[in-house]
Amino acid sequence: MNKKCGYVAVLGETNAGKSTLINKMVGQKVSIVSRKIQTTLSRTLGIAIYENSQIIFIDTPGFLHSNTKSAESLSKVAWDAFRETENILFVIDVNKKNFDASLALLKKIDTAKKVSLVMNKVDLIHKPELLKIAAIFNEARKFEKIFMVSSISGSGVKDIVKYLAEIVPQSDWIYAQDEVTDSSFEKYTSEITREHIYHRLHKEIPYKCKVETESYENQKDGSIKIVQNIHVKSNAHKIIFLGHKGGKIKAIGEAARKELSELLERNVHLFLHVLVDEK
Repeated sequence: MNKKCGYVAVLGETNAGKSTLINKMVGQKVSIVSRKIQTTLSRTLGIAIYENSQIIFIDTPGFLHSNTKSAESLSKVAWDAFRETENILFVIDVNKKNFDASLALLKKIDTAKKVSLVMNKVDLIHKPELLKIAAIFNEARKFEKIFMVSSISGSGVKDIVKYLAEIVPQSDWIYAQDEVTDSSFEKYTSEITREHIYHRLHKEIPYKCKVETESYENQKDGSIKIVQNIHVKSNAHKIIFLGHKGGKIKAIGEAARKELSELLERNVHLFLHVLVDEK
């Protein structure tokens, strides 16, 4: 059976559920998920295998409607990723009250691109409303396919993977069969910790902290020691990170350590250091 391989860009507004969707399609976590908007700060590749097809997903920063330099930079990353492939999944959160921003973004996509609409979080609203929303988007553009899914439960997600496996071109696989992302070990493990920071501190600090895996070392007993630095902008933020008697950072470290142990299928010893970096 001839192998097939191709890239698919996943686009949409912030918090539409793109990262959760990619994780479901790949079959494990490759992109972090958070209640805070704009958690995907750089492009991440997730790699799924279905029968003889390798599908390489480009997860992108959601598009921010802001004039700040950071928003411009993030949007450029998203558009650059989008230009690399003709196949696009355009994800919308059907539970939103207003779709003007998504429709405006959709109209910016070249008409030559093959765009499929993914209506996400369909479990949250009634079917008649879903059909109305689908009609609104059908007026804006002709889609290759329309999928109605819940990326959290996984409902409908396999249909997307099967469709993409059919349309990617015949080609040798780019990645080994057991690879699920092109992220380095350092970046992958840092992202897991960053996700747990968002879960614990999402109302208390800006989400522009930076997590770096400084080192990792395999231990004789089969476990792994990971040392990470969390860079924050001020001493005030550092105090928030640490919490009363270090309780907050301990909770973050324990949650991240537990998930890393499950993902890496080995015991993890995680050491977190909070550093002030005004830049």
